[in-house]
This record gives sequence, C-alpha cells and structure tokens, in this order.
Amino acid sequence: MKRDQQSECGVCGSSSERLLLHNVRHRGTYRRLCSNCVLKTHQGLFCPICLQVYDPSPPPPNARRICAKCPSITHSSCSSSSSSSAIAAAAAAAAAATSSSSFICPPCSNPNFTFFNVNNKKPKVNGDTTAPARVSNNDVNERLVDVGSAKALVAAAKIAALSMSKAAAVARVEAERRVKEAALAKKRAREALERLLNLAAEEKKGKLARVDGNNGGPKNSNGFTLGN
Repeated sequence: MKRDQQSECGVCGSSSERLLLHNVRHRGTYRRLCSNCVLKTHQGLFCPICLQVYDPSPPPPNARRICAKCPSITHSSCSSSSSSSAIAAAAAAAAAATSSSSFICPPCSNPNFTFFNVNNKKPKVNGDTTAPARVSNNDVNERLVDVGSAKALVAAAKIAALSMSKAAAVARVEAERRVKEAALAKKRAREALERLLNLAAEEKKGKLARVDGNNGGPKNSNGFTLGN
C-alpha cells in the first residue's frame, strides 16, 4: 500500500475521515476504508437499522428480513420499528414506497445515504457563529458525531476486527500449507539426490567390471591376471 493512499478511503477516496479509517481485507486485498464504506461493502454482517453486528451469525429466518436489492439482513422488529432515527426513517420511507411484503435497506433506498457523518462545528468568533473565518492557529474546529454515527463507527470497527481476524486465520493456514509443501519438496529433492548418487555408483561399478572383463580379469601388483 502506498503511503499517500493510507490517508484516504480505498473505496470512495474520502480523506475527511482519515483518522477513522479501518484496516480490512476486501476482495482479496488489504485496504483502509472509512466507516461508511466498511458497512456498505459488508452487507449481511449487520443490521442496517439498529447497526448490530451479527457475530457469530444473523438472526434465524423467522426473525429477519432480507433486502430485495442486496444481501443486507435486518431484524424483523427493526424493519417495522417506529424509531425516529435517520436510518429507521429511511427504512420506513423505503417500505412505504414498496409493497408490504418486501424490504429495501436504507442504502438501497437512497443512493446518497450514509451511515456515518462527521460535522464540523464552526468555532465562535466574538460570540458570533456566523462571523467570517478569521480564526487564529490556536482555534480548532470541533468535530461532532451523533449517536447514529457513533453506532456506525462501532459497527464498522467490529466488522473490520472480524475481517482481519479471518484474514489472519487464512494467512496462518496458508503459511502452514506452504511450510508442509516446502518440507515435502525438500524430502523429494533429497530422495532424488540419493537415487542419483546410487545410479552414479552403480554405473561406476559397471564400468570397472567391464574394464576388468576386457583385460581378462583383475590383475595383481605385477600386472598378471589373477586366477579364479
């Protein structure tokens, strides 16, 4: 991963949440994603309304509803909730626009929907929040996160942790497999070398025997052929 890409989301390219990027394994590669993209790229691992992460498994079929447009799974109770949260309101609007037998998750119902929002609170200048931005270097904008965004941040962090745990397990299995393959290859190479040495020794013996046969048998120190 290039250093200049570590400060922005690997999917949407946003750099406004660079301090809140999560390390995940996405589509076979390790990437850093913002909370919103973590949730949008891992449908089915959490409820898109209450933001509960399904660990280890989602609710049973009789207690869940699946989005008609994506693999997102929500609790049946959440899909019919009258909560006043922005996510629940988006789900209710989607339900009202479709038949009662279908469910569309908030991201599918609104292309501009986002789970996570960070608002910059404009600092007061002489008590006036609408004054021009004549702010010294000692003044810092306050970054506000609402309750829904805080839940989204926690859910994204949990999913990222699960993703990296699974990636570590896969990497460990792959490493063990490669170690076994290397040991087997080493054993085969050693056996092949031993066979080669044996063949070379046998060939050398054969040559010596042929030489002795051509000269009438083995000779003594004076060059005379030895009898049987």
